[in-house]
This record gives sequence, structure tokens and C-alpha cells, in this order.
Amino acid sequence: MSKFILPFIFIVSLLSSCSTLDVTTDWDRSADFSTYKTFSFYPWDYKNGYQINDYDKNTILMAIQSTLEDKGYTYVKEGGDMMVSIFITLEGKTSYQAYTDHYGGWAGYGGGWGYYGFGYGYGYGPGYYGTTTVTRRDYQEGTLVIDIFDTAKKKLIWQGIGSREVEHDLDKRDEKLPKNVREILAKFPAAAKK
Repeated sequence: MSKFILPFIFIVSLLSSCSTLDVTTDWDRSADFSTYKTFSFYPWDYKNGYQINDYDKNTILMAIQSTLEDKGYTYVKEGGDMMVSIFITLEGKTSYQAYTDHYGGWAGYGGGWGYYGFGYGYGYGPGYYGTTTVTRRDYQEGTLVIDIFDTAKKKLIWQGIGSREVEHDLDKRDEKLPKNVREILAKFPAAAKK
């Protein structure tokens, strides 16, 4: 008697890498954002230089500047109402994925009526077979922290944090970095209209 075998592929992610940007934001609820008109950059933290190259640094700074300008703020080299500081970390991570192939058929052990009456034995009925393969993948996760301070009060008023897997393809990284910055700053309040 022929068996009908139907393959099923069931994928279980035990731990998956960040393929999309994970963003968290927080701000000082007492800050009056309508009073801020200009912004400047805090001097570059030398520790960031160990994490990224000058090209990526400039890409990030320009993306922050253009995003805040699109929100109605004016960039000034020094003495802005707000001071923007950035911090970058890279962390090695590992992800594990388990792939299980299930094969269903009609051979199996079960009960039923037979030549000698009701009983249990080997016969054709529902049965499943499968194999599981676990793969490990090492990758780097990059985190960009954007802190914005009230310059006069020297007080943190807003923070945005974005984390995702580091893109090693340079063309894709050039495309994604500005988008990631805009996504981190998406909830930053727009400047008050003049």
C-alpha cells in the first residue's frame, strides 16, 4: 500500500537578531520645548572614534542636523538653546535559530478493528517524523544614543536610543544610517511656529 507523505517546514526562532531598528525615547515632562529655537553639537566623544569611522560620524551628524532643521530648529555652531550629544556602542551578539522539518504520513501505531477484533498494533494511521537543526550566527549590534540638553540649565531634556544589527554593506549603511537617525528623532517635538 502506498503512503502519502506531505512535508511541513516549521521554523522556530529561539533568539533572532535585530533586523529592524529598536527605538526607545524619553523626555523631561517639565521642559517647555516651545522655548527652544536653536541647537549646537556637543564636542565629539573620543570613545566614539573607536566604534565608527569619520565617514559614518559625519553621516550621523548631518542626519541629526537635517532632521532637527526639518522640525523647525536652526543649527548654530556654538551657543544653541539645545546641545546635542551622541554616544555609540557596538556589542557582539549571537542568535540561534532552530529549523524543524516535519513529515506527516499514515504509518503509525494505534488502535482499531481488525481481523481478530479490536486491539492495538502497527498499521496505517497518522504518524509524524521530523529532524531539528540549530544554527548559530554571530553579529554586531550597534546602539546610537542621542541626548539633547537645555544648554542654559545644563539639563537633559530628551533622549532617543536606537539599536539594530550593524550593516556591513557600505552602500546599504549609507542608505540606512540617515533613516535610522530620523526614526530615533521621530518623536522629538517640532519647533514652535514663529
